[in-house]
Amino acid sequence: MKKSASAVSVIGGADGPTSIFFKKNAKLTLKQKIQRAKNKIKRFYVDKTLSCESHSLDEVIEYIVNRYRFAEVDKDAEEFPEEYQQMRASFIIQYAPELLGESTACPKLKSESPKDVEAYIRQSEERMQRAMEIPSTEFDIDFHKFKKAFDDINDTMYIVIEKKYAYIGGGAGGNKKVVKNFQSIYKDIYRYYGVTKEDKVSKSERYKDVVRTLSQ
Repeated sequence: MKKSASAVSVIGGADGPTSIFFKKNAKLTLKQKIQRAKNKIKRFYVDKTLSCESHSLDEVIEYIVNRYRFAEVDKDAEEFPEEYQQMRASFIIQYAPELLGESTACPKLKSESPKDVEAYIRQSEERMQRAMEIPSTEFDIDFHKFKKAFDDINDTMYIVIEKKYAYIGGGAGGNKKVVKNFQSIYKDIYRYYGVTKEDKVSKSERYKDVVRTLSQ
């Protein structure tokens, strides 16, 4: 029997810049309006049921290792340097764009013409490359990656935690059951991470991040 496969990538926290293309003054379709209403209801429910109990990222790391048996990826592992550099560069763009010199300003999409879109992508890639050239002595992150092992090498789960800027992200791939299980684990991790009473009252970035993730 052929094994069904799927994949998911779940990202939370300050995950760096994301480029979104959209038409100006575009009207929402009925389906989009319904989905927006559903999302609003989900966020309302999460807000009302979210308890004011929080844990530090160090406690979150201990939680995913002890409860879900994730293991930290060694910094000497082949996959580590590239992922660390990509996240560091995206965080430079988000948190310290002044380090980019002439590339400080975020590229703007002038129009949706192929020429302008191509120019926008090229400028964004150049900006990312410039960020990657900034030495870690000027800007660094506290990057940690955790993976869960399975009998089937095609099945994978990973959690990424950056401790300086309070980022939690992750993803899964392979068997649909593994992917579905990851979605449950990921939300449980965010519930454990939690919020304080002050976060809830002030609608802090941490609060928004937790509510957004639990509403997915």
